[in-house]
Amino acid sequence: MERDSTPRLDRTAFQALQAQWDLISQFDSVFHSILEPDVEFVRDTIDRCLEKIAAFEPNVSIIGQVKAGKSTLLNAMVGKPDFLPVDVNPWTSVITGLHFNCRRRPPQTRALFRFFDQYEWDRLIETGGKLGEMANRAGYAQEAEDVRLQVLEMRAATEARLGGAFQRLLGQSHAFAEFDQDMINRYICYGDPDDLGDGGQDGFYADITKSADLYIEDPNFPTNLCFRDTPGVNDTFMMREQTTLNAIGESRACIVVLSAHQALSTMDMALLRIICAIDAREVVIFVNRMDELADPLAEETKIRASITKTLERFGLGTGIEILFGSGYWAQAARSAQPQNMLPAAQKSLRAWADAAGRSITNEADLRRVAYEASGLHQLLSAVAGRIADGPGARMVEELRAEARNIVSMMETVQTIGAKSGADHDVAAIKQRLDRIRDTALSRHQQNLEQTREDLEARLRRAQEAFVESALSALSSHVAIYGEAETWTHEPMSLRMSMRSAYLSACKSLDRKAQALLVEGAAAVQDILDVDLAVVGVDLPDDQVFFPIIRPPSSLSATLSLDLSQAWWQRFWKFGAAARLRKKYADVILAETDPLIEQVLTQHFDQRAAEVLEVIQDYLNDRARYITAILDQKTPATKQTRDVA
Repeated sequence: MERDSTPRLDRTAFQALQAQWDLISQFDSVFHSILEPDVEFVRDTIDRCLEKIAAFEPNVSIIGQVKAGKSTLLNAMVGKPDFLPVDVNPWTSVITGLHFNCRRRPPQTRALFRFFDQYEWDRLIETGGKLGEMANRAGYAQEAEDVRLQVLEMRAATEARLGGAFQRLLGQSHAFAEFDQDMINRYICYGDPDDLGDGGQDGFYADITKSADLYIEDPNFPTNLCFRDTPGVNDTFMMREQTTLNAIGESRACIVVLSAHQALSTMDMALLRIICAIDAREVVIFVNRMDELADPLAEETKIRASITKTLERFGLGTGIEILFGSGYWAQAARSAQPQNMLPAAQKSLRAWADAAGRSITNEADLRRVAYEASGLHQLLSAVAGRIADGPGARMVEELRAEARNIVSMMETVQTIGAKSGADHDVAAIKQRLDRIRDTALSRHQQNLEQTREDLEARLRRAQEAFVESALSALSSHVAIYGEAETWTHEPMSLRMSMRSAYLSACKSLDRKAQALLVEGAAAVQDILDVDLAVVGVDLPDDQVFFPIIRPPSSLSATLSLDLSQAWWQRFWKFGAAARLRKKYADVILAETDPLIEQVLTQHFDQRAAEVLEVIQDYLNDRARYITAILDQKTPATKQTRDVA
């Protein structure tokens, strides 16, 4: 897709991020330059560094309230008003990744659309999706069947439209060397069913499209940055909820888009659940559609205070930045004719300009003020800053440490290799290195099993405490309001308790792993000092980089207590409270048991595997180093020393 003459973004928003990428690219060039046959003992270390660089594409998730203007905001970034469809049905909302200047773009691919697989569709039709499963658990068989029939009707329409291609498409993907507006609309836009019947193409594949990835070359953006538009947790049957949560779990920054028109006293609980599952330092809240307010700057103070109060009520206020603006103003600023914006939006902009002390006397002023008031520059700067200060800085730190270690190992092998290999029992030393590794891995497995057991126990205690508090609140509610009023109990406290338990377990595992590596390094150093009689030479830098600990995104999954459908409200409107206490307890347990399972298997076990990989790499690197000394390997290059 060719870029046009759309007015550019102010690229200074990305200066720090691009500077980091320039440095990372230097490391990439240097690591490639020393991949020579005579440095085989550091080849695995270098390959690992190159893979890290190739895979480093910070993801920025964008979530928001319905009609908050997420797509308008993204379109303003791209500089094309109709790039992504702004009116989509939650049934067909597709996670769409915009990959800017991607270094790892699939060959001959600018657009990649993935479809749901057979299992996902079968689960949807058999149970009515997650919503139907929850209804069944609560004993709402008829409501569950109603949901299933709605899904069945939608699926039948999809199968009829796609014909014989339906079964072939499930689990497949479509890739294209170029894309245009019509193509995007076929896969991610919800078309009018009547239009589709008459041969229309908008939304033709949208029902079965799971995700879309669009690769864009744009000089306004830095290298390897992805913005991911998500449907959030609002899709009608929660069909895409887990996909959304997975995308958020992989993100390194998150933009939460709110509408200036939403109630100021509360934010969507679904959004609060998602924020709960993200490190607050990675979150930016953007209050959009300020162009629809008569006096935007005056309202900004009130909206900020209201949002801050809501966040603090749930213990989420610290570190979250709140910005204000308008995707519509940003689109106007990036359009060829900004004076064509709607009269009401232009009036609101002039009110903003007067309050901010800005003058608008011509088209250039209008464009400049619209861009400033849009908040787009501040938003991109905030996101870029979070990436640069977080994963970007971490990447540079890791690569620098690895480069220093490679230099140290190569120079040591060159300097003392010839003197240390002649009269030693090489086989015995290699066996000792194997024992050091095996001992560390065995003890790590013991630590892992104990830590996991402790985590599960703590998660169960949090679950039991929540059930008890919920039933206690139920009794109090009955005592005050009687048995005819609907009862609710907010599960955020359970999520926060489970979040805390998970983070604590991960930190504990890291500390134990670090201690094992210190002991392992001391044992390897002893081989250098005693067995090889190498004086004055230490092992490479012992700095270890374990994976960044991130809150488990599964905790944002919807529970029945989160829902507001009329029949769910009827479920919590009880008759004889004592008789139904067990029923409520059973439902809450059935709803929260999967949370515990997901925290353990999808998050802790996965992170434990990553920690194990760090331990193995650390010990194997040092074993190869000792072996290289014995085998008399060779030298570091001057270029490597300079960059390190």
